[in-house]
Formats: sequence, structure tokens, C-alpha cells
Amino acid sequence: MSINPTTTIPKAPASSGYQPQLDGLRGVAILSVLIHHFDVHLPLWLDWGPIGVRLFFLLSGYLITLSIWKLIHADQSPGALWQGIGAFHFKRAARMLPVLYIMLGVGFLLGLPEIVEGIGWHSAFLTNFYTLAQGDWPGAASHLWSLSVQEQFYVLWPFFLLAVPRRVLPWTLVGLILFAFTYRYYCWSTDSSVYMRWLMLPGVIDSFAMGALVACWKSADQPFCFTSGWQKYVWAGAAIAAYVIARYLRFVPVSPWLAVIETLENFALAWVLLKTISGWNGWLRSVFLNPYLMYIGKLSFALYVFHVLIHVAFAPWLTQFGILDSVVRAAILMLITLGVASLSWHTLEAPISAWVKRRKKRHSFSPMPVRSLELSQERREE
Repeated sequence: MSINPTTTIPKAPASSGYQPQLDGLRGVAILSVLIHHFDVHLPLWLDWGPIGVRLFFLLSGYLITLSIWKLIHADQSPGALWQGIGAFHFKRAARMLPVLYIMLGVGFLLGLPEIVEGIGWHSAFLTNFYTLAQGDWPGAASHLWSLSVQEQFYVLWPFFLLAVPRRVLPWTLVGLILFAFTYRYYCWSTDSSVYMRWLMLPGVIDSFAMGALVACWKSADQPFCFTSGWQKYVWAGAAIAAYVIARYLRFVPVSPWLAVIETLENFALAWVLLKTISGWNGWLRSVFLNPYLMYIGKLSFALYVFHVLIHVAFAPWLTQFGILDSVVRAAILMLITLGVASLSWHTLEAPISAWVKRRKKRHSFSPMPVRSLELSQERREE
């Protein structure tokens, strides 16, 4: 088994809707998280760890919205619709649960108290509630809060899309963005726990909603242009300004208005996602279509699941051997994590995904006319 990526850019059939540059974007997101969690102390302007997590949320909002819309508008019976939604969740569970449960099993065998004591919470995607209840980050399981809030969103979002008429969905999404800002502002104003403000779905729903807004733009055949003419400078300038203001606000004294930081960063990330979907030009295109970065993007789920456990397990050994430089330590931990994630991809995730596809093809020959459940952009759903 080789862990080297292919040096050619994969081309999917036109019907699949797969965009390889999104793997490159995932690669950027997960690398920013790893660098942050492996204690590489970058200047605040370049510390993109939390932004990387939020970028995954935007991608999730974008992808699931397109996928569920495809099921809703497939002109099928209600029973077939719910069968399709069930198949969507089955596909995610089949790929995610073995990786997650192996990580939890290893942590349990190592006797890590944050995993042993909270194993039920973590297994049920309730780590954000567990962290809130404990009032402290649960060590090797602390990063699982984002997987938990993401899964909670995935469970609820199909019902939301079924309930909201499509013609008013963009305005409803704007309302969710304003709601999230209001929620965070209230938490700041009342001196609520940072875990209440940041780890619960109401506090991050605007990231998912912003991704869904990008899906609205794509499904409406890109009703406005931001990649040519004077518009591209306006949109690019607005996104850069939003990012700079958000970074600057992290230096100011505590104020409830700091709740706008996530809103501004989401706007900047939405522009990045829009540009990635429409296609970068020049050297940025080469960056996002770099086969090594795309390969890292494919491994992003396992990289995220295992990286904190690897840090907890191996960092003391690095200290014992006198490896104290933060960049060297991060490089070693990243190589170990890449090796584990590559093993996970080739022995678990890819074979399971192939099995799910074969299973779906077998069931597609049933007497009842069941529409294809091949979901746009869903080859490696987060």
C-alpha cells in the first residue's frame, strides 16, 4: 500500500458534480487545524486553526444542501425520499463510525480519563454537550465537539429544507446568520460560558447557513458574477476587509460586539468557497489542484479524528528525547498523523465507500422505481 498521491488530477464523470479543487480546500482547512493544535505559534494574523474548523462547516452546509435538494426535487414518492435521506445518513455513518470508534477504542485502552469517562457522549456525537457539562476541554477528545455539532446539524437540516419553501430559503438563511450573531452577542453580554457560545449549534449555525447560501447561488445558475469585471474587485475587497477587521477585533478589549468576528470570518470564507467552486486562476489554481494537497484533503476526516490523540500520545516522548523546537515537533507529529490517516483511508474509508456504492447499485435493480441516490459533491462528505 502506497501513501503517495497520484500526480494527475482526477476527472469525474460529468454527472457526478465532483470538483477536485474542493479536496484542495479541505487540505488547506485541515493543515491549518493541525498547525494550530500541534502548537506552532504563528502570529495571530496567520493562526487559522479555528477558521479551518469553520471552513469545514461551510463546506458541510454547501454540500448537504445540494445533496438534499437533489433528493427533494427528484420527482419521487415520499417513501423514496425518506429512503434516500436514510441512505445519505447510512453512507456517512458507514464511513465515519469505524474511524471514530477506533480512535475512541485506542484512547479507552490507553486509559485516558477524558475518553473513558465520556465514552458514551463521544460515541453518540454529544461531545459539545459533554464539554459544556464538564466546563473544561476534555483533552484527547476535545476536538470531537466539531464532529458532534456537525452531526447534529446533519440530522436536523433535511427537515429544515423540507419545511422552508425554496423561494424564501435565502432570506431564511440570512435570518439564521443574524440569529447566530444575536445568540453569541447574548452569551457575551451575559458572561455565559465560552463553551455555550462557541460549541453549541446555535452559535455556529451561521457557518452552515453561509455554506447553504453558496449552494443557493450555485443552484440558481450563479445569478451574480464576482469573478470578472469590476465586481471581482468589489467582492475580493469586501472579503479581505471582513477578514482583516475580524483579525483586528481579536486584539481589542472584551466586548459583546466581538460576536461579529465569526460573522465576518464566515463572509470571507464564503468568498473563498465561491472562488474555489468557480475556479481559481493562475498560481492559486495550481495550489488548490496540487495532488499532494488534494490527497491531504481526502484524508481530512481521519487526520482530524486522530491528530489530538497522536499529540497526547507522542508529545511526551518527543520531550523525553529532547525534541523541543515547536516546528520540528509539529513536523514529526504531522508525519505520524498522515501515516495513520493514510492507513485509515486505504484500509477502511475507501473500501467501505466502495462497498456502499456496490450495495446501492444492487438495490437500484429493485422492482420499485427508485431514483439514483448518487449525491452531488458527496464523494467524501464531511
